[in-house]
Amino acid sequence: MYQYSREDIAKKISLSGINPGSPSAFAVLLDPGTLAVLVYRFGRFAKNVRLPVVGHLLKILYFVCFYLIQMLTGISIQAYADIGPRFVVMHFSCVFVLAEKVGSDFTVYEGVTVGNIRGKSRLPIIGNNVTLEAGCKVLGDVTIGDNVVVRANSLVLSDIPSNSIALGNPARHTPMKQDINNSDRTEIQHSLKQEII
Repeated sequence: MYQYSREDIAKKISLSGINPGSPSAFAVLLDPGTLAVLVYRFGRFAKNVRLPVVGHLLKILYFVCFYLIQMLTGISIQAYADIGPRFVVMHFSCVFVLAEKVGSDFTVYEGVTVGNIRGKSRLPIIGNNVTLEAGCKVLGDVTIGDNVVVRANSLVLSDIPSNSIALGNPARHTPMKQDINNSDRTEIQHSLKQEII
């Protein structure tokens, strides 16, 4: 929990364009998206504690924190979801994440929904290095590959292969340029954040 939380915060600072040594970096800890991710990490930790009394107390504390964060920020990240390191919620409000498994470097913006459709066999599975832009929806038993950007207000109801950009309602995918590496992707995400602001 601690290591993942440190990586989540470091990635949030990086995407926010803040110098890690500046006083502004502390403000990232109080950001609603960061608080929601920290509560999610605590929920995953509490879920795995096997000591009967301690485990129950931690789960009660988690549920109190979860519902407070959900009520105050509009962010609901279910502890059932297995999300890798460097998970960032860039903005708050109307964010709902319930997935089977999510890889590392997962970034979401406001208005994103990841969840199930009644009658489907499983929740979405999302790969590494995936960005879900504002207002997009990923629903049903879909699989999203690695290095994918789902553009704003897109509706994903079918699988998206790796190294692609998904756009539209319903989303269609196009291949992403293969020469985009992780540092370029961070710059792209930072520029997208500036456009949204």
